[in-house]
Amino acid sequence: MKCQSCGSERVASVYAKCNDLCAVTLGEHEHDGYVPSDMGLGSGDDGVEFEYCLDCGQLQSDFPLQPTKLEGLKEHEDE
Repeated sequence: MKCQSCGSERVASVYAKCNDLCAVTLGEHEHDGYVPSDMGLGSGDDGVEFEYCLDCGQLQSDFPLQPTKLEGLKEHEDE
């Protein structure tokens, strides 16, 4: 696999299992529990998965992402 940004072949694949103990902070929004499925971090269970370039640091995915559930939940609490 080549980096989508710089073309380097030094792309690392990361997988980590967190057993529903994933903490994510996005601005003022916080999430504890399973891996959010809409943030490009994994499939929404215990696994965190991503690929990144060891030369330029670019995460390998399709960006930008749509607004996330985490952002929407906080907006509804403020109403």
